[in-house]
Amino acid sequence: MRLVSLFVLVCLTGCPNDQGLGQVKDTDAGDGLPEILVEPDHLYFDTLDMGDEATQSFTVTNLGDADLVVSSMTYFGTPAFAVQTAESAPTVAPGESIQVDVRFSPVGPEDRGEIHILNNDPGSPEPLVYVEGTGRVPELVISPDPLDFGNVLIGCSRSEPLRFTNVGEAPLILSSVAQVGDAFELELPFTLPATIEPGDYLEAELTLIPSEDTLYQSDVFVSANTTVGTHTSSQSGAGTLDGNTREEFWQGDGPWEMADIIFYVDQSCSMNNDKAIITANFESFAARLESLDVDWQVGVAIRDNGCFARGILTPDTPSIIETFTDAVDGWGGDSTEAGFAITRSALYETGASGCNAGFVREGSKTTIILVSDEVEQSGISPASYVDDIRAVAPTATVTSIVGDYPNGCATADPGIGYYDATVATGGAFLSICASDWSPYFETIATMTASGLLDSFALTSVPDPATISVMVDDVPQALGWSYDASANAIVFEDAYVPEPGGHIVVDFMLAGDCAS
Repeated sequence: MRLVSLFVLVCLTGCPNDQGLGQVKDTDAGDGLPEILVEPDHLYFDTLDMGDEATQSFTVTNLGDADLVVSSMTYFGTPAFAVQTAESAPTVAPGESIQVDVRFSPVGPEDRGEIHILNNDPGSPEPLVYVEGTGRVPELVISPDPLDFGNVLIGCSRSEPLRFTNVGEAPLILSSVAQVGDAFELELPFTLPATIEPGDYLEAELTLIPSEDTLYQSDVFVSANTTVGTHTSSQSGAGTLDGNTREEFWQGDGPWEMADIIFYVDQSCSMNNDKAIITANFESFAARLESLDVDWQVGVAIRDNGCFARGILTPDTPSIIETFTDAVDGWGGDSTEAGFAITRSALYETGASGCNAGFVREGSKTTIILVSDEVEQSGISPASYVDDIRAVAPTATVTSIVGDYPNGCATADPGIGYYDATVATGGAFLSICASDWSPYFETIATMTASGLLDSFALTSVPDPATISVMVDDVPQALGWSYDASANAIVFEDAYVPEPGGHIVVDFMLAGDCAS
């Protein structure tokens, strides 16, 4: 990902508009200057197997009447390409050419890069040659990742399949599979090393056997003949003696192909632990959006003027996780607990001359995520705030991670103000008081991308006879059923919750193993 991001960045910044790559410039003859012509300026390589290689060439011609000195040819991109020249700094006489060979040996399914040609032609000092190639390589996907076992009664166990799929174009060889973490057991019904053909998969069985009332975490490490080498997937689950369980869902209003997401994070000192939780979950949040095939961008608004800390972030932002962390940990302004005012200013700055220009895109879903342990302190009514933000971003919804409403909790004041804006826009109202925020980002990503859902998968396994369902605080006696094979609540067509609908499912855990 970082190599591809570097490629995109260089493409945007390393090629002034007047270079005229691969073209003859309209200059007067006999001006005593070199003039460079590079052709072709794009090399496409056929698909190769891992370990194979191919070579293509481009030429550098001097059309001027003074020596052309090529001081360097620097390559940026994936390590699949190598520039091969006879001299490190060749000189090309007027009317002469040199041939430059480029070797390609794939390291991934899609390799690309660019070659910068530094030279003494004042009209074109750094033309580029773009290179692209594809490889038949094995690619491993471990699913589900992450895998959440939910709550499991102490003394009981729960088993789930862990699938290893080859989504590449060459045979995948699993050389080792190891699980690390207490209370989990991994069973492999196949012998290692194991070969998985393209498009095929193997499954292992992972079992959680809790013995204490605590949260358990696990990692499964897989070594394979992929370019990554070692792959990791994570699992979690909780042991409990209390079988009473509640799971909550929010209905989306999509589907959406583009998402513009604003994070407002209160910068007061009491928020340090909460900021750490946000940044720790951002990578899985971004991965979930990409798995939903959403073209997303993120802005972090923490300053009074609304300008995004570290600018607009996209999947192609170099060091995206570190950059997002820096933005969330940045300095705020004088009104750090004024979430409405700061995010409203952020949207006002998305116009052509604003510091967040281009952030709100036509046809995109705008999601505002407000995180604070205080009441909202802008002095703006929730109704006015909603009108203001929707005047700029008509699709905007507000999701709040704040104190419980209306009474708060030991670590946070009630989310007064935030609650009203969330309800008015059909967002999710999430508790900052909870110890585990990992489901929040799955919820936000799904709401951002999905259309109306008629099925809501449960994390824990219920006793079907104990299930009760509420939608927007109204008990639902009809219109839904429990699908045991999918472990999901399924609504009939006429009873599907409306956009922004809040679905609450209460049940007892299956089994009575503790006794």
